[in-house]
Amino acid sequence: MKNKKILLANCLLLLALLLFILVPFWAIKLFGLVRPISENVSLLLSGSASVIVFGGVALLYCIITKRKFKNVMVIKKISIKQVYLTIFVSLGTYIFAMGINAMTIKLFPFAIKDGTQISNLLSGSTMLLGLLVVVLVPAFFEEIFFRGIFLDAYDGVNKKIKYFIITSIFAAFHGNVMQIMYVMFLGFILLMVREYTGSIVGSMTLHAANNAISFILSKVLMNYMNNVIESSALKSAQEANIPFRAVLIQATMAFLIGGAIIYINLRKLKEYKDTDNRAKRVEREENNDTLKYVVRDGNYMATYGEIKDGKASNLTKYIPLAIYFVSMAVLVVNKY
Repeated sequence: MKNKKILLANCLLLLALLLFILVPFWAIKLFGLVRPISENVSLLLSGSASVIVFGGVALLYCIITKRKFKNVMVIKKISIKQVYLTIFVSLGTYIFAMGINAMTIKLFPFAIKDGTQISNLLSGSTMLLGLLVVVLVPAFFEEIFFRGIFLDAYDGVNKKIKYFIITSIFAAFHGNVMQIMYVMFLGFILLMVREYTGSIVGSMTLHAANNAISFILSKVLMNYMNNVIESSALKSAQEANIPFRAVLIQATMAFLIGGAIIYINLRKLKEYKDTDNRAKRVEREENNDTLKYVVRDGNYMATYGEIKDGKASNLTKYIPLAIYFVSMAVLVVNKY
């Protein structure tokens, strides 16, 4: 069963990639849109594609596996304490990202083009539409896809391998050099928060808070400083030829400050989870001391069955994943 779920998730990943390419194209043809498309329309197309593709594929996964949506995605309420700790993590993540972006621009100057395009898109869109498409839509639909489907499908896989695969899938899907390093880092933190809160609501909260901080600060700076601050900052890394040592010092400061904030609040989230789990475990043991032996036997039977599936199925389930990464590499290379 485990191999089948992984194969299904990886195949649906290819389907999502194909649809994400085709849906905006179909929308442009259907509504007769003429290029160049305005920033608001571009954001609207992107948001609609996310809702249709990520939401549709997530529902399809639940239908095929014959399980309830909330159970697959692990949608549970989290406490107020977990919410504000998660928001502090998002603040640290944003500061840490400043260091990653500085190093990315210095090492890959052609990534400046990506940053400029993103800046122009945000500056030319309305605040309400930006909050909807940049903050709320990704926080829900990207989470149910990347931290919902794939955490469920890869359940039982070695944690380090599982986290690496999911973060790599998440980063590659963004399809540009400017974001890929930062998104790899963000994807890992999202998985940690999802684990420590025990609910996808935790990673949704972090995703929304992180995007909101980035969007609102960028929007405010661009609106009140003649829309030149971010583009100037990006170009200066190349045009002013800032020494690598200076960039490294700036990045190191961001890493230290952001990393400290992330570490402290992730540790508090984990401590909260461990305390809560100990209380629940004691209660379960008092209520039914024999249940753990039944569960243990059931897990053994499932594991034994997986071993008998053979090496062929273990290899086959990763073929769609390999196709996905090759396809994304080709798309990125063609873009630059």
